[in-house]
Amino acid sequence: MKKIICLAILLNASCLFAQEKMVTHRVNEEISYVVPESFTLMSKGDRIEKYVSSREPLAMHASVDGEINYGVNWNPMQWMDGDEQMIHDFYKASILSMFDEVEFIQDEIKEVNGKKFVVFEFVSLLSSENAFSNKSSRNYTYIQYTSYNDQVLLFNFACNAWLMSQWQPIANEIMNSVKVKMK
Repeated sequence: MKKIICLAILLNASCLFAQEKMVTHRVNEEISYVVPESFTLMSKGDRIEKYVSSREPLAMHASVDGEINYGVNWNPMQWMDGDEQMIHDFYKASILSMFDEVEFIQDEIKEVNGKKFVVFEFVSLLSSENAFSNKSSRNYTYIQYTSYNDQVLLFNFACNAWLMSQWQPIANEIMNSVKVKMK
């Protein structure tokens, strides 16, 4: 009986996520995308607490429970249109070096709304065995990079891997909605 109740709750939650309304968010006049209406923009304090970075993200959204994150950031690395293969190889090597295991779902250069993106969608495992922790984590990540004013823009969706089946379709919708216009 408990199994049936748990299954009903999971199916009901999946239906709620699948029916959630998407709203457009504009970073500026050139950058926009859709996110679920229930996602909130993280405050500067929340961003600093959750993400250590030398660069302030352009935008960072979180689900109500904080389990799902979607953000837009930039990298001052020079990137010109036509450098996609070099950027692909650089970021793929970086991803592979950060995790103990990586299973790629997408690993390609593709066009999204008229702009070329380097796209990586993957499930990763990070084992943390040190003096402070002995836990590991499996995460689902969908990240895409593109050139923007001779810099790199990155769009990143992340959640725990056990939530992937619920959130992968929404991650795809978000990433396929990204629009980047050049000045």
